[in-house]
Amino acid sequence: MEEVLELIKGAGFDVVKSYYSLISDLTYIDADQEDYLSVKSYKDLIRITIKRPAKANILRTLAYPLVKLKPSLRQSIIIVATKVKEPKAKIIGRW
Repeated sequence: MEEVLELIKGAGFDVVKSYYSLISDLTYIDADQEDYLSVKSYKDLIRITIKRPAKANILRTLAYPLVKLKPSLRQSIIIVATKVKEPKAKIIGRW
């Protein structure tokens, strides 16, 4: 995280807040929108996988319990920053 913060500060930003956010990847291939809306438990994920048996769907269904048991396996770095104001140019009159 420190390396990313240094890059952000080096680009002229003031870091307001930074933290890790857990990822819950439930994007299934070729699943219907109604299927996503009805996901309430692991059984629903298995149902989607049976309806659409793609390799990625099967792997996501198998990995989902592991991700929930060990949440530090998948995280995003969230950074809230503001751009540092650049100095304004002063007008100097020459005679």
